[in-house]
Amino acid sequence: MKLKEIAKKIGGVLIGDGEVEIKGVSTLEEAKEGDIAPYYRKKFLPLARTTRASAILTMKGLELEGHNMILVENPRAALADIITILYPERRKTGISATAKISPSAKIGRNVFIGEYVVIGDGSEVGDGTEIHSGTVVYENVKIGKNCRIYANVVIREETRIGDNVILHPGVVIGADGFGFEAGKKIPQIGRVIIGNNVEIGANTCVDRAAIGTTVIEDNVKIDNLCQIAHGVKIGKGTLMAGMSAIGGSAKIGKGVIIAGMVGIRDNIEVGDGVMIAARAGITKSVRPGEIVAGFPHTDIKVWRRAIAHLYRMARKGGGEGEDKS
Repeated sequence: MKLKEIAKKIGGVLIGDGEVEIKGVSTLEEAKEGDIAPYYRKKFLPLARTTRASAILTMKGLELEGHNMILVENPRAALADIITILYPERRKTGISATAKISPSAKIGRNVFIGEYVVIGDGSEVGDGTEIHSGTVVYENVKIGKNCRIYANVVIREETRIGDNVILHPGVVIGADGFGFEAGKKIPQIGRVIIGNNVEIGANTCVDRAAIGTTVIEDNVKIDNLCQIAHGVKIGKGTLMAGMSAIGGSAKIGKGVIIAGMVGIRDNIEVGDGVMIAARAGITKSVRPGEIVAGFPHTDIKVWRRAIAHLYRMARKGGGEGEDKS
């Protein structure tokens, strides 16, 4: 696509030759002729100056002479639009002969069901949904329209999944929660409900509730290798980065940002709009709009001052056990 056409589609300002043909997207370092590359931080200026890209996607204040450019307010967001334009999604259809589908299951139109997929009694698959190889869907599961369920996903019984949901390889939905009391396992008889436009990363687990429901609301995005324990509720639009975990029956509000390797204890509430810094340990409820860090968690400004003070003390030395090496 010509550069001027891309600029028009994403609402950007064109600088340079709009007739240049753009064939792909790459990084500044790896780009070749025909590529467009994003440049959104000044520290990448040396790479931007020497890139072989035919065009640069950038923002006001980072303009470069001698390069074709599209200026936008948010290059990272615009990059997603350009990738969607240049790499259109290819949907699959058809049912593999090796798939095992219960006669009582209901399969929608234009679906794809890959090799060795198992779909249990009474389950439903919506129109346009893809279920890739090796996935197991237990009985009485309902999957909405236009979902993409990649290889080796397991979806346990009674789970409900909305429309446009993406489950990456190895996701497990509805496994038993970790419920034990006095040496006895408490039967996990609840279920999982997942809303629309949810994306869950590879090898993440979402446990069924002991009784009641584990809920992930619309537009939640969860990274790889996360743990959502039994009975957790996650509000709309929350983002959760890799290797984070939420303890049983915790309630997470709307629009929360949970950075990587965060641990949230059971039976607490995290309010709407909270931001949690990486590797924080959330030991009690957090009020809406707070930004917290550290273990046990505290206001991020307090945590930064405490860490700075700790390092100043360490540099000054003094006290038993001082390392003078």
